[in-house]
Amino acid sequence: MISALIDQLGPIFLLVGAGFALAWQGLIGGAAIQGLTKMTFWALIPATLFQTISSNRVSELFNPVIWLCYYGAVVLTALIVYVTLTRWQKNNRSEGIVLAFGAIFSNIGMLGIPIIDILFGSDGLLVLATILCIHALSLLTPTILLMEWSRNNSGNPGAVLANTLRAQICNPIIIAIVCAIIAASLDLKMPVMIDTFFSMLKRAMPPIALMLIGAGIYGQKLRGNMTTSMIGAFAKVCLLPAIVFIFGLVLGLPITIIGPAIMIAALPPGVNTVLMASSYETARERTATTMLVATIMSIIVIPLLAVLITFLRHS
Repeated sequence: MISALIDQLGPIFLLVGAGFALAWQGLIGGAAIQGLTKMTFWALIPATLFQTISSNRVSELFNPVIWLCYYGAVVLTALIVYVTLTRWQKNNRSEGIVLAFGAIFSNIGMLGIPIIDILFGSDGLLVLATILCIHALSLLTPTILLMEWSRNNSGNPGAVLANTLRAQICNPIIIAIVCAIIAASLDLKMPVMIDTFFSMLKRAMPPIALMLIGAGIYGQKLRGNMTTSMIGAFAKVCLLPAIVFIFGLVLGLPITIIGPAIMIAALPPGVNTVLMASSYETARERTATTMLVATIMSIIVIPLLAVLITFLRHS
């Protein structure tokens, strides 16, 4: 069992390490990383999600029990982090909201898809797609509205919500999910040429995304209040997956569903957390450090969770 896990997890960390080494040696620079990231975001991730979702029944994607398990845990984790940081660490309301957002927003696209695909295959990707299809919208929208209200801006919250929804509708990942749902609902079969095209993009996605993660880690520095960042990173990588596991057991979900959900919860924060902090000029250094610390912690936590989930699946 352990040797099989090593065979599965080994390539993940070798690819991350290869990306780090390429950046360290100056063989891949900031412009190349930015270009490859855009290619992954606009082509590889949408193709992977489209092929995964369109080949399954729509009823399997819209699973309210999975949403309740994952997003119930997300809400509880966010409240714990917010109260801890505002009461104990004396952060103000705006800082608490931004930092709590960093403790719940997972890097599902760039890091989650390759990890879940390698560990759980198509069944795991379906769970991932179920969580991902409302991930950005359900977390970004309330966070933006809370930030607007906490800062007592005179702007219309309805306009803020409309702008957020408009941005999500234009998101290529959301577009791919919607198109895939339509294709699955109509039971459309893709022509062989198109299906092969998507398959090739899907196979290219894991190595490119994982190497970009490694390249992105190089040159990052720890900044800001380390205690605050450590609390956020611990909540993201350890607390959230633990609560997802508990909720999953209470709701009676099988380990084949709980397992991928736990791994998704344990992923480090995505770049949207830093963008949120930057756009509001609030806790930028602490948010960036939270993402870096959580990424480093996940290198240890994810293999341990993989061992635990494998044990539970075979017990």
